This record gives sequence, C-alpha cells and structure tokens, in this order.
Amino acid sequence: MRLLFYPLALIYAIITSLRNLFFYVGLLRERSFPLPIIGVGNLSTGGTGKSPHVIYLASLLKDERKVAVLSRGYGRRSKGYREVKVADSVGLTGDEPLQYKTLFPELTVAVCEKRVDGIEMLLKENHPDLILLDDSFQHRYVKPGLNLMITDYNDLFYNDHVLPAGNLREARGGVKRADAVIVSKTNPLSNLQEFEKIDRKIRSYGVHEVFFSYMRYREYVESGNSERMALSELKNKKVMVVAGIANPQPLIDFLQMHSEEVVIEKYGDHHAFTAGDLTALTRKFDMFAAARKEGAVIITTRKDYMRLNSAELAHLLKRLPVMILDIEICFHTFGQQKFDHYILNYVKKNSGIR
Repeated sequence: MRLLFYPLALIYAIITSLRNLFFYVGLLRERSFPLPIIGVGNLSTGGTGKSPHVIYLASLLKDERKVAVLSRGYGRRSKGYREVKVADSVGLTGDEPLQYKTLFPELTVAVCEKRVDGIEMLLKENHPDLILLDDSFQHRYVKPGLNLMITDYNDLFYNDHVLPAGNLREARGGVKRADAVIVSKTNPLSNLQEFEKIDRKIRSYGVHEVFFSYMRYREYVESGNSERMALSELKNKKVMVVAGIANPQPLIDFLQMHSEEVVIEKYGDHHAFTAGDLTALTRKFDMFAAARKEGAVIITTRKDYMRLNSAELAHLLKRLPVMILDIEICFHTFGQQKFDHYILNYVKKNSGIR
C-alpha cells in the first residue's frame, strides 16, 4: 500500500531537503552556544530507543558535570519554557521529561518547543555545564557540538523511505549531520560480521563513528513506591502488559519467557490515559485475574507509568497491582568503554571545566 504514497513522499522529501539547504547556505540560522551540547535524535518517527539513550548519557555525565536536559515535551498541554518538577503532571511536561526528572531529581530538566529560547533560559537561570537535547535531530535552529543519531537495527534508516511511503522524517542523506550513529535494539548475542556490514554502510554516508547498543531488562519489577519483585516471582503469575509505546513487542516477548500467561493492552504511542481508560482497564484486569487475584499483575514501562499516575488518575491506579519494568542500555564487547570515552572526551575538550 505504501507504494501508492511515493508521489507524496517525493514532495515531502523535496520540502525537507530545501529546508536543510536553507540552513546550509545560511538563509535559516543555526545557533551555537559556548558549552557542550549533545543532541540525541533520529531520522525516523519514534521507536528507536532514544529515551533510554538519553537516560544513559545523563547517568554517565551527572557526576562529572552539572547537567541539564532540554526537551520539546511532546504531548504536553503547556506552552513555552518550563522547568520540570518531580511533582508535575504529564500534561504540563510530557511523559519523557517527567521520566528524566523522576529518575534524576538532582538534574535540571526543562521543556521548550523553541530550543534556542530553552537554552537561553537554562543558561540564565541554571548555569549548566552541559546540555542534553532530547529529540533534536530535525530541530536545526540549534547546532549541537555533538550530534548523536539513533537507528533501529530492525528498521535501519538506509532501508527505509521518507514519509508517508516509509517512516523517515527526511531523506537518508540527513545522516551526514550526525557525528556518530548508534544502532539500537540489536540482539545481545552479537553478530560481528553483520555489524561490520552495517558499520561500512553507515560510514559510506560520511559518518565517523558507529556504535551498537542493545536493551537489557532489569531483573526485577517495581511499584511506584519502589517495592521490588524479582522476575523469578512472575513464573506462576498471569501478566497483563499495558503499553502506550511505539513497539511493545520486545517487552511482550521478554515477559512471556518469565510468566505463566501474558496478554497485552496496547495503546497508541504517548497515549494520554483517561479515567475511562483506567475504568475499562480495571474491568478487563478483574476478568483476566478471575479467581487468581493474587496471582495476577499489571506490568508497564516507566514512560507509560508517568502518564498512568497523573493527579487525575492516581486514585484509580491505586486499585490495580501495577509494576514497572525498566530497561538499561548496554553496548557490545568493548563498545561501552569506547562510547563512554567518546562522550567524556568531547565534554572535556569543549568545556571550561577540567
């Protein structure tokens, strides 16, 4: 069916290419700032694992420098610049910024649809040593000192097409703006020959560094109050997965290996949960759990939990045994050491702090 959309995709590609050309020749202006700025983004529409990589970078850098994270705040109802607080609602901040602030309360996390304005406010009010730009690859008005682009191993950008014929936000050549590409969601059991092939293909676009990462689920799930349950305890339990993310299949596959029965309640990416959703979910869970109420649990991602646990829904959520399954980013073989050095070396060279 997507073949039918190629004429529209061609028009879209021309428009985005002209926009990039305007930045290249200076008709549209890119701003640089006098501190390390690391941009994290992708060419495709969602689902590459961008947020876990931002979390990885924040964890790596938070003890080295005073870190700020700046996001557009996708899905929020507020406008303009806003510094995120732990007690904020998803409606004010978006789910990902609130997730970052919850995981790292000591960091400055802010949202602003105009990134230049957001950076200026951060510099004026918080004086960070470096800034992580979340989902910034197509936001050309800021020129990051280091541009990281993420592509999904199962949907590599060079095999994809521009919207609406494919999932790319712009033509494949946009990857040339990346200083490094991270191939995400690879198999933990590495295939070195396949990686070498992908590495050569990506470097043919002019990219200097290529890294390969995979996602590892934690060995436990935890409640909103940080009470933990080992995955081994799921062996005799029924699990209902609640997911409003781009691709929940890896989560489902993983839980099927650890529990008696798994069903999925799937919502759209960044779905804004309502009281009606929670009421319907409670009814479905009661039917699913049936006579084995103690032997059933709901498992969701932390990003989804941010939207489920809003002030308006918290009283409904308390009725359900909801647990969070977190993931962490890992790199293959010696890739983690190389990646960490690459990031820390950039920060050191571009910072007034030694």
